[in-house]
Amino acid sequence: MIIWNISPIAFSILGIQIYWYGIIYAISLLSSWSVATWVLRKVRNISLVSVPSVEVFDKFMFFSIIWMLVGARLGHILFFDLEYYLQNPLEVVMLRNGGLAFHGSILTLACYTYSFCRKHNLAWRALLDILCLAGSLGLGIGRIANFINQELYGKICTSDFAVIFSLVDHMPRYPIQLFESFFEGFLNFWVLLLIFKLKGGRIIGYGVLTSIFCIIYSSARFITEFYKEVATEQYFGWLSLTVGQTLSIALFLFGIFVINYRKSRDESCS
Repeated sequence: MIIWNISPIAFSILGIQIYWYGIIYAISLLSSWSVATWVLRKVRNISLVSVPSVEVFDKFMFFSIIWMLVGARLGHILFFDLEYYLQNPLEVVMLRNGGLAFHGSILTLACYTYSFCRKHNLAWRALLDILCLAGSLGLGIGRIANFINQELYGKICTSDFAVIFSLVDHMPRYPIQLFESFFEGFLNFWVLLLIFKLKGGRIIGYGVLTSIFCIIYSSARFITEFYKEVATEQYFGWLSLTVGQTLSIALFLFGIFVINYRKSRDESCS
């Protein structure tokens, strides 16, 4: 059993407190950007799909990060804690306290990607495939920020690998943030990377990586939610499912739809 009592504050500079949450998310975003650029370069050399130049892609990534953060924050507010933020509006901009919803970031990022590709006459499925491959790594890293910040923790348990979060209480709990980091992020990344390595850049643009990402993430999120400490108001009563689980079902169905959509198109063209 581990007693986790690390301060969320990493260090201070001239009286300004720098939080681990921000540092880890910065590492997460930069890692995803680097992987996405690496994939893009490979795709440009061997694929026939229309993808942007590295310069245009950098511009896209810069604004996509902004839209992703905005969507993640709005998603958390609207899906999980609207009443609290209506009563405490200034807390909306206090990102250092956590509160980013992945489903919200997916929605805004998908919309921005589609709009960007329409404007520049690019293959939007190719860009989504690249983002899902790179983003899964960033997701795995980002979940570690939740662990250090002692948020989104698990239920009380008697397991040998339980963690006591000192800022929460003195009860042993599932370190669910680390489970999510592995299954939603790192495992997802290695599966997608393996497929990309085996199939080559020509698999980009068919939505296969996007579909697999959605299916793995949503399945892992649905299962881990059973072990997470979730407020009563975040349950849909008659379904006995959390908001996160319900949103994950929608994402899972979207992944199935993309696979079948591509399959039906391929069969109709053959």
